[in-house]
Amino acid sequence: MQMPNKSVAVRKLRGVAVGEAVEVLLVAGVLLGFTIFLMSYATAGGGPTMYSKEQQAPQINLAQQALDRVVLQNSPIAVRSGQSWRIVDLALAASGPLYQPQLDDSKLAELFPAAGGQLCTIQQKAFADATGISQAALVGYGLLKPAVGSLNFDYVSILKNFFGRDWDKYDITLIIKPLVNLTICPNLQVSNVAIQRRDPMCAGVQQGVWVRSTAGGRVVATAVYCTTNAGCDLSSRELTLAYNSGVGLWEARLEVPSSYLQGLGTVASLVIFAERVTYPRAMDFYVFNTTSRSLAYGMYGYDGRVWFMHDATVSCGSGNIPALGIRRLDIYTGGGFVTLAQDVTLDPGIGAGAVKVDMCQNCVSNARCAACWVQPPAGALFAVAWIERNSQGGNAPGSTIVVVPLFPTPPNAVIRVDTWLRWTPVEPQLQAAVATRIVDSRSTTYSIQLVLYKKP
Repeated sequence: MQMPNKSVAVRKLRGVAVGEAVEVLLVAGVLLGFTIFLMSYATAGGGPTMYSKEQQAPQINLAQQALDRVVLQNSPIAVRSGQSWRIVDLALAASGPLYQPQLDDSKLAELFPAAGGQLCTIQQKAFADATGISQAALVGYGLLKPAVGSLNFDYVSILKNFFGRDWDKYDITLIIKPLVNLTICPNLQVSNVAIQRRDPMCAGVQQGVWVRSTAGGRVVATAVYCTTNAGCDLSSRELTLAYNSGVGLWEARLEVPSSYLQGLGTVASLVIFAERVTYPRAMDFYVFNTTSRSLAYGMYGYDGRVWFMHDATVSCGSGNIPALGIRRLDIYTGGGFVTLAQDVTLDPGIGAGAVKVDMCQNCVSNARCAACWVQPPAGALFAVAWIERNSQGGNAPGSTIVVVPLFPTPPNAVIRVDTWLRWTPVEPQLQAAVATRIVDSRSTTYSIQLVLYKKP
């Protein structure tokens, strides 16, 4: 999908009429990696400083250098430690970016913890041994995210990477927040099942499928519809968001073909992706289903691989579905879909001997794979798996789609890292300097704030 040229305006939305919207102009240099710094003697919360202006100059420079390292350096941020993982760095730059600076969506996804969701135990030992993850949270339809206990922050290693021998003199707070919230809001009745999204952005949405945003502009919506007998159909439409003063948001209705709503939860599946083509960037997706049973579960692991597990290998699953097939496994890179595997068989192996985990391409025919993985290319945004069960699946859905995002979700997810938690649960009241910046990833435009603390 070729992205149109981006506008350089961000609109403040709430509490203003359409003709009176206040625009915050972002210079075109943002698109080229131009840095906008705001240095302050206090945090956004107004904390005091212990330094005079003359003493603070070196701290301002240091805060700027620290933020430079966050957005310009590309290094691994997670290392495995037994049956868990540690975050050891905050070097978040993308590998081979289209322009500098650009953040790595997948690294941001690693930093964003599982927010709520049912806790599931991975019952397949081969998977737990391969990934270092034995528990995960069910955060969406067929979507697992490593449980909070699977990830620990090694604050000492982080600080040493930033400040070297002087690491113990400093602490930082890093806050990464999307500039724009883009949310798909369905309100449909399909097969006597209400398909609605429980999100504040979707409050009071009218009948149909709507795309809402906290900024105006243009959005491309792409629908992927798959059936057991006809394969997958893909269609895209461009929408122009209009301001709705009743809710204080911009929105547009997406006309979904009625044929795309047929057979959901039995022999068909539908997912819709929305992507802003007007700057600043934002992205969202929604899986339409009339059943909670997903046949398989997908998860993006700290090892950089996308994993798929048979329903029976996860405690949250039903546990009574025989072998099933991933008919097609695609990765979306921003320029289109790339197929990484086809006709993969997942077999729980219940009562039939040992099973294994392997690359999805190796799990065809009778390969005895309870779980499989693919390695997404750099810059990938999400994986889409079209899954079918065999004829012995009883009342389980015949076909489902599982989407695994490689960027932070849900929309408007805020990432925060506080290294001072290594020695105190309370945020320090004295700060040395603050640096802020606006930076893109492939999916989203972020506002980044780094607060530098220096011990007396």
